[in-house]
Amino acid sequence: MKPRWPYPRALQGGAAIVAGLSFLACADTSVPPVATAHGGECHPTSAHMTPPAEAIEFFANGSSRPDAARESLKTANWYGNEAMWVILPENGEIVGRLDDKIPPYRLKRGRIQYEAHQLDGRGVVRLQAIGVDAYGDVGFAAGGPAFPTVGCWEVTYTLDGRDPLSFVLRVR
Repeated sequence: MKPRWPYPRALQGGAAIVAGLSFLACADTSVPPVATAHGGECHPTSAHMTPPAEAIEFFANGSSRPDAARESLKTANWYGNEAMWVILPENGEIVGRLDDKIPPYRLKRGRIQYEAHQLDGRGVVRLQAIGVDAYGDVGFAAGGPAFPTVGCWEVTYTLDGRDPLSFVLRVR
């Protein structure tokens, strides 16, 4: 089964990015927190940070309508650090697809690894590298964790074991 990304076929004709982000802009994106196994609540990451222009340009240029995609991408749920950036689901929630991927965009050279642990259960995604470096060692890296079960998940990406980028997703 081919994995789905939160923004389908971003590299083959990013019109789906624009449509998806436009839909999310109109949807109710408030997600009530749910209790975790540790007595806390699940608070999915909703950062809406401003990414570097090169990340926006990469995804916009993969679209059949780059200008429209560029505008939508500017308000997406971007989250990142000095090494890498990701576009998270608008409200931090993945619905109905345990195999969605959150592919990073690398600003520094290196290989991305990820791991995840379930905050409201015992699920674990063990440390794994994202694919072969088909896209080079800077820029887009295709992949990300598939979740073994629904729940509240903390995901951490690292670049060559450094520059951790951690975020929380609700998967249902």
